[in-house]
Amino acid sequence: MKAYEMILASDGLKSRGVEIAPSLTRLIANSAMGTEGLIPLWFGEPNVQTPKMICDAAASSLSKGETFYAEGLGKPYLREAIAEYMTSLYQVNINSDRIAVTVSGGNALNLAFQTLLEPGDKVATLIPAFPNLLNVPALQGAELITHPLEVKNGRWTLNCDDFLEKVKKAKVVLINSPSNPTGFMLTQAEIDKISATLRERGTWIIADEVYSRTVYEEKVAPSFIKASLPEDKLIVVNSFSKTWAMTGWRLGWLTLPPSLAPIVEKLMEFSVACAPAFTQRGGVVALREGETFIKQTNEMYRDARDLVCETLHESHNITCPIPHSSFYAFFRINTIDDSVEYTRMLIEKAKIGLAPGDAFLMPEPGWFRLCFAQTQDILEEALDRLKPYL
Repeated sequence: MKAYEMILASDGLKSRGVEIAPSLTRLIANSAMGTEGLIPLWFGEPNVQTPKMICDAAASSLSKGETFYAEGLGKPYLREAIAEYMTSLYQVNINSDRIAVTVSGGNALNLAFQTLLEPGDKVATLIPAFPNLLNVPALQGAELITHPLEVKNGRWTLNCDDFLEKVKKAKVVLINSPSNPTGFMLTQAEIDKISATLRERGTWIIADEVYSRTVYEEKVAPSFIKASLPEDKLIVVNSFSKTWAMTGWRLGWLTLPPSLAPIVEKLMEFSVACAPAFTQRGGVVALREGETFIKQTNEMYRDARDLVCETLHESHNITCPIPHSSFYAFFRINTIDDSVEYTRMLIEKAKIGLAPGDAFLMPEPGWFRLCFAQTQDILEEALDRLKPYL
């Protein structure tokens, strides 16, 4: 079974929802959940609880009766807090009229594409890529242009000139940096070059910067925000999920030109209406009091990264570029020619759950994603189980 050969059909129904391939990682995980003794490392989720201060703010909001509809673009207090956070983080003035609160980063991504795309438009992006980045534009009837990252000197790299040449006909260029699944991260110089070239062409940029704070050498990843003007053709996607361990809270935001805010508000109304007020109260506390938590979790992820990469590098049969952001090891077992079947074998025999590279449109076989946002004990056990199969 290959990821993009699986087409759902039901009594002759035809729609984009039927025709699009399901999430391969989700299919594999659903079939294996409940396996006794399994160590699941397939989903991208912090292993720590949401900080108590954030939970307390949400609980207080509920106890005060903040259980009604909120404004479509978000509560003014959260939009202002996000604007202050972005301004402080990037040293670029961001006003609250550029902020739209969303129900998760996934919802933010959908809203961005719904705002910009017509059927037949071309969207260019980098691969390997998180499946949502590939399938959400396809659901809008867009045609995908993909450009592969390369591994050089043990790191993922992008040839900007080749990429910019390839995306000339795209209406939208989608860039996920820091990247899921690779941990690839553009430099600020590369972002400045891409921004200037696409501004000159009149091309829209959607920048998925959900992992902007999950970095190991600096406070924050280089950002398209730094190279932007308020009315640039730029939409930046962000989320509370990874940075503050709030995956189940479903809270995110868009930074966009103020002129797009009414369109996004309309789309929100016709989809999810608004983000719950009590989660937004938690979001304010995360932004204003969460820096210590970010520092602590990044130190934990760095140690976990070093453990995983050092262990994998012990095998001459492994290619494992070192990630400099996010919390994934994306590695290749060089002798494997069917990643999906190998993933199923590891579930059955080693009791380890990985995500196959096919799920991320990796053109070569043998690639796997391992989420190392786990405790050292769990990772050591998982790696011990994996070693005999490398």
